[in-house]
Amino acid sequence: MSIKIINNNCLYNKDFNETIIYGYYQYKNFNSILINNLDYSVIFCDNNFKIFYIKIKGNINYIDNIIFYNNELNIIQYELNNISLSFPFEKLIDLDKNSSIIITMCKNYSHRLDEWIQYNIFLGFSLIIIFNNNENRCNLLSESTKYTIHEKSIQEICNKYKDNVIMIDFPYSTFLYDHWNVLQILTYNIGIHAYKNNCRNIALIDADEFIYIVKNPSLNINTFLDKHNYTIQIKSNILTNINNNDLINNNILQLAKYIGEDKYTKIILFTDQILYLEFIVGIHDFHTQQILNKDEIIHYHCWVNERCNYNDSMIKNDLLTNLFLPYYILQTKFNKYN
Repeated sequence: MSIKIINNNCLYNKDFNETIIYGYYQYKNFNSILINNLDYSVIFCDNNFKIFYIKIKGNINYIDNIIFYNNELNIIQYELNNISLSFPFEKLIDLDKNSSIIITMCKNYSHRLDEWIQYNIFLGFSLIIIFNNNENRCNLLSESTKYTIHEKSIQEICNKYKDNVIMIDFPYSTFLYDHWNVLQILTYNIGIHAYKNNCRNIALIDADEFIYIVKNPSLNINTFLDKHNYTIQIKSNILTNINNNDLINNNILQLAKYIGEDKYTKIILFTDQILYLEFIVGIHDFHTQQILNKDEIIHYHCWVNERCNYNDSMIKNDLLTNLFLPYYILQTKFNKYN
């Protein structure tokens, strides 16, 4: 079978009284679906991306079966039965409508995640939604975990920051030969449409990426974004460490100090520009974006050990360390005595 229904991560929109179920296919050999006794429609992404969603009238928790049908050939391609639906965003964390949040997906990342969460809380993000993909055994990390310490699970780390972090289990994997970013795009669409009416800005960044406001590093991210009533695209550089065998235990900002390639971009969405259930397929650009220069804001990809090899021509950059180290020391002392 070359189709998956993301039934553990459904959305319910009470304003429209609609249940939304996202899905992913490997081969588009169906063009309609059949569900008995329900008012529904299926909407495909029109950007040649392999995702779709099913929109069903009402608050639906269970579906007997879904038939994936090819109208042109007049044949049934797939059939799924006994589908229970889960709604992890049923109770949303209350946010100021002018706040900024992050959506990301993580897998086997507890050696980096605590530091990254603390950094982004320090930066002023009100909420971080983490889709936990640990149960995915098919798609490997881009960076080796050979020299890493995993003292706690992703769940345990997220539990430390209950007022600022939501962890959503996302136990899915790709089909053979498909790129893992299909999963990432699914999590972004689910998270964005769960929260787009509850915040002003949504950053789509990974847990190896650190935003830095150049002209005023200690400025709250909301204050910076308040002057931009549009989606912004942020440019990037890679940061790496000198050695290929440094032990990684939430100490990336103390190790990754050397500037590598100038590459990649990421976006912070201005939610007023996102249409209802619009497919968000790009993490690097958006159709209403404005590109900001690096003298305003930048994000650094911290790729360490063998993922990005150090060379003598790299310039040392202590900006992230100098910004975050005083906060890190305070947090360490607080955690020690509490």
